Amino acid sequence: MPIIDKLIVIFFLTVFCTSSGKCEKNDTCRNFRRRHILKLVCTNGGKIFMPELVGFYGEDCTNCEGQSPDLLAQKYGCTWRNRCKVKLQKRSMVTGCYRKINSIKVVKGPCIQNATEIFDLITKKTLAFGKIKHLPNTTFIVRSHRHFPWNYKYLTDSPIHRLRFSMKREDIGQQIVLSVSYLDIHSASDSLYIMYNERINITKQCTLAISITNISYFDIYFHSKSNFPFTARTKGFVMCLKLMNKTGQNFGSLCDDIISYDKLQFSLIKSGSRKCDRKGGKGRRKCNKRKPTKKKET
Repeated sequence: MPIIDKLIVIFFLTVFCTSSGKCEKNDTCRNFRRRHILKLVCTNGGKIFMPELVGFYGEDCTNCEGQSPDLLAQKYGCTWRNRCKVKLQKRSMVTGCYRKINSIKVVKGPCIQNATEIFDLITKKTLAFGKIKHLPNTTFIVRSHRHFPWNYKYLTDSPIHRLRFSMKREDIGQQIVLSVSYLDIHSASDSLYIMYNERINITKQCTLAISITNISYFDIYFHSKSNFPFTARTKGFVMCLKLMNKTGQNFGSLCDDIISYDKLQFSLIKSGSRKCDRKGGKGRRKCNKRKPTKKKET
């Protein structure tokens, strides 16, 4: 094969073009310039869960790496959404590397399975021991609050929150498997525990199985000794639960059953002009439509 043909083959192996005509460096790395946006979407219809985005000083995700405050904040903002847009700016990083970001890599992009039920424990509705929930038959999530991983808030003095699940007679003989995938609560003032026949304190990430011996309620409690309402310095927790047959086997993380790592799709797009961005939502759309921006290959 002639040398020119070999070079052409190598080029197309390292740079591919998407259907929209934009060329990318590889599957997970994106170089960007001014006013670029990284668009994330879970193709399975589910929700994005704490994507791991890493900035690099060099192009093609080379040289030193780290994260900027702006990148961290947008990573948190994408969690629990089906799709989101991350505004890319050449800001200085504050972790790992202290230089400006020139390229970004999606290291990990978990997507929660579509239609997974999610329950919040730290809400106003659970302060007065709210409505009783039926225990789902499929894997479900209990999280500290809807804005996790942003820090949770103490809503009243010494709050006690409870989620109560009812069970059916045919559930006797089965077990509830619980996996705590993330736990960050104030160990001195806050406590997270299960109440079913006895109290089970949750103090670390773990997986446990609770045998169902009667049809009494299955309760999850969050109790704080805080003397006044304020935002905590801790992020909260996420746990996955499922009603399962009693098999006596050892379980891994139950969250792996409802989280996929190959369903997150991302692409680099160019935002509208600075003049258009100063307008309101409807005016911005009209402005960008009237003056479309020319997309550049990256």
